Amino acid sequence: MASSSYFRGLIFLIILCFCNDSIGQARLSQDPQQVDSSKHVIRELVLSIAKKEIGVRELTGHNDHPRIVVYHRSVSEWLANYRPAQPYCASFVNYVMKAAGVKVTGVANPARARDWFTVKKRIVLTQQNLRGNQRMIKLPQKGAVVGYIFYGNAISHVEILDRIDLEEGYLYCVGANTSAKNASNTVEREGQGVYYVRRKIKMFYAIVDVI
Repeated sequence: MASSSYFRGLIFLIILCFCNDSIGQARLSQDPQQVDSSKHVIRELVLSIAKKEIGVRELTGHNDHPRIVVYHRSVSEWLANYRPAQPYCASFVNYVMKAAGVKVTGVANPARARDWFTVKKRIVLTQQNLRGNQRMIKLPQKGAVVGYIFYGNAISHVEILDRIDLEEGYLYCVGANTSAKNASNTVEREGQGVYYVRRKIKMFYAIVDVI
């Protein structure tokens, strides 16, 4: 009887361990569709938060507005209090991402535009990609970060992507520290507010996805 009870107990323990392992594996493996759905919600939230800031304008043309202080504060209290107030396009992107609950890593200084592009595997589109068969291109999704170069080889302005229209030849973004004046032909780096802009596709340098 003792031997029989021992074997029954041993079999029970083996079954229990197997079941726990199966449950653990099920918890570890996420349904890709659920992940995509979750990211879609975040992307919509990122763009929604960014659009709510449209209309912010500098008070005297010197990077001065209470909302701009909030953007800088998302990076650091020191930056929020620094005078003269600094350019804020990248701080704006950081503020929006944080407000949407996006935990961005690998960006050494979120207030510096080029630092959003240091993790190469996050780059989802460049001008070089566009030189190929555009029908084969997987377009970046809304909420991606668009980078522009004004001189040299360093990205110095960033915006949040809404959408890209290859047939039309434009991309649509929400950007800060810029202007909507002649936005389809030029990127005003020292503009005076937050705008929804339409720019020619050839104007951007690279796009990264941090979501």
